[in-house]
Amino acid sequence: MKKSVTLLLTLAILLTGCSSGKSTITESAKVDSAYQDKYLLSGKIQADNSANVSSKINAKVIQLNVDIGSKVNAGDTIIYLDTKDLEAQLKQAEASVGTAEANLDKIKAGSRSEQIASSQALVEGAKTAYEVAQKNYDRQKQLLQGGNTAQVNLEQAEQALASTKAQYDSAAESLAMLQNGSTQTDINAVAATVKQAEAAVEIAKTSISYANITAPISGTVTAKNINEGEMSGIGQPLITIVGGNELHIDSYAPEDILPKLEVGQKVKIKIVEFPEKAFEGEISTINAQIDSRNKSALVKIALKDDSNILKPGMFTEIALKNKEGE
Repeated sequence: MKKSVTLLLTLAILLTGCSSGKSTITESAKVDSAYQDKYLLSGKIQADNSANVSSKINAKVIQLNVDIGSKVNAGDTIIYLDTKDLEAQLKQAEASVGTAEANLDKIKAGSRSEQIASSQALVEGAKTAYEVAQKNYDRQKQLLQGGNTAQVNLEQAEQALASTKAQYDSAAESLAMLQNGSTQTDINAVAATVKQAEAAVEIAKTSISYANITAPISGTVTAKNINEGEMSGIGQPLITIVGGNELHIDSYAPEDILPKLEVGQKVKIKIVEFPEKAFEGEISTINAQIDSRNKSALVKIALKDDSNILKPGMFTEIALKNKEGE
């Protein structure tokens, strides 16, 4: 009798366990059956709103106020560049304006012996400055060829050479006018040098205004390609800022898969960095134009990530959710 009771209890436990396991398998199958077995698409996570911050001038970074992960607001100054060379160029340009204006006044007033003597002195001074600049440029060029200086030093020497040559040419021209007598054409020519010098001043001021680099958008710094003490090149991406937490996936769907897609369709997403997790998304855009080279079209997928662990640049695999009735 005892053996019979024990056998019945054992059978009951086994039957209960089988029933429970069948229920678990059924629930899992319901979730998986909502999606096709194969991950048909792949893509890369992108930020809906991002900006690369770059420099408009060649200058050394003297202060960097952010690092990767820093939060910034639009308009915050995040990078300070060295303006010493630019300020020197501004002073030189302002001096050129004064010289050009003085020459214009003299040529309008007519020539006197003392004016000619003064102009000759200016020519000599300008010539000396030009010769010094020429020697510095030649030296920087030779150093660069040997790998002993930076390209920016050669560029600065070239700018100084051009500036001193312009001053020398202007002074020599003014002296010739004084010696030969002035015509209206001569006066107009000197007046043009005044305008050129004034334009150089404005260029120098504008360059200085580029020394304080601000954040174009509010967000989080996700990349930093520069450090304090390093040179920033014109157009070189220095900082990347991603605004907000809105993300999407850029995927390219082959021509044979496009008929299976529609805007608003739910998708299941796997991320390479999180193989044990699955994320949800929704097709937001399907490009109507097919690329003739690879026979595919751009598909954008809006991401849902309440955990805030997804980042731009992560690679994904995408499974399509079956339509109702399938």
